[in-house]
Amino acid sequence: MSEKTHGIHYAWWVMIGCFFLQAGALGAIMNSGGIFFVPVCNELGFDRGALALYLTFYFIATTFTYPLVAKYLPKWNFRVFLTVCFLILAATEAAMGFMNELWQWYVAGVVLGIAGALVFVVASTVLIENWFIAKRGTALGIAMCGSGIGGFFFPMFGNYLIEAVGWRMAYPSIALIMCLIVLPFTIFVFRLHPSDLGLKPYGAERAEEMAAAEAAAKGMPAKKAIVTLAFVCIFLYAGIEALFSGYNNHLPGFAESIGYSAAFGAGILSLAQLGYSVATLVMGWVTDKIGVAASTYITLGVTAASLLGFSFLQAEAPLMVCAFVFGMNSVIITISVPTLISELFGKKYFAQILSYSRMSGIIGCFGAAAVGACYDFTGSYVGSFFAGIVILAICAVLVGVALTQKKKLRAQWE
Repeated sequence: MSEKTHGIHYAWWVMIGCFFLQAGALGAIMNSGGIFFVPVCNELGFDRGALALYLTFYFIATTFTYPLVAKYLPKWNFRVFLTVCFLILAATEAAMGFMNELWQWYVAGVVLGIAGALVFVVASTVLIENWFIAKRGTALGIAMCGSGIGGFFFPMFGNYLIEAVGWRMAYPSIALIMCLIVLPFTIFVFRLHPSDLGLKPYGAERAEEMAAAEAAAKGMPAKKAIVTLAFVCIFLYAGIEALFSGYNNHLPGFAESIGYSAAFGAGILSLAQLGYSVATLVMGWVTDKIGVAASTYITLGVTAASLLGFSFLQAEAPLMVCAFVFGMNSVIITISVPTLISELFGKKYFAQILSYSRMSGIIGCFGAAAVGACYDFTGSYVGSFFAGIVILAICAVLVGVALTQKKKLRAQWE
């Protein structure tokens, strides 16, 4: 098989597939789930914090599933593994429309966590890592912005469905669209390694890039890496930052709490996801140009500024700007953490180390519930916004400490 299909290297088709995978999975389910909080709670009488606990169960389940993904990903048929996990996600999304009790959402959270461990982050990250030598940061940024584009489209479309046919039918309708945009790629396009098709990664034809590829193929074994100070810092950094996924799901509720309509709430959630999409494109390129450290600190800084804006600015235009900027925080999980791991520990054991780092989700698993509880007890989200600023400062310190270990670590595996 030729490395190019109609003049395009096959790696770019893989990247496009990753874009749609992110849009139709993470974007549709996790980044858009907040639009259902208010209508579900209003109809069934749940507290927002209680409903948001299903995300806690999701994080706990996915935390303990990541090591299994790392273990079996190289052994199982990748396309079958990924397709089955995605179908489980779609079926769970559809089933939410028929639920009546809190425990049913909690079970759904567990299922989403188990199946989503591969689908939401690991699959696209590993595919880009395997298929690209040149322009890897740019390709990762484009692929990961799919979740933001999905998170921009699905809240608005989902809100329309909720108003038109009710939240119960909105869930399965979204699940159907997910399948239409994702399954063609998981079934027909994806391969775990270029060698599965007799190809080389994008950029491998250039001698200097081949040398880089050989260097990148080295790395520190996962069992050795996970006991280093640098990994502990990255683990804590990823876990603490995961708390911010809880804020995303409460943006529609935050808008409603200060007097805005459900449509406006869905709109600012969409803007947050659009901000994430732009950030992934920009930060992928910025990371290639100025390095992961600078791009990470920029992201932490602008996220803190957006939380200050949410706390003090309540007019429509400023809130829309803050939501757009706040969306940038998600690139920490999708770009910053994987890039830091690759830079500190090398490529050879990248998938395993990345999967272990994802277990840090156990730290962030109470994010959505904590933000919801803050509102339930105080009637306001402002306290949670100030807590977020403190979290960002801690993240900056952890990244700094991890990077001080770079020279020492690379000397052990280069």
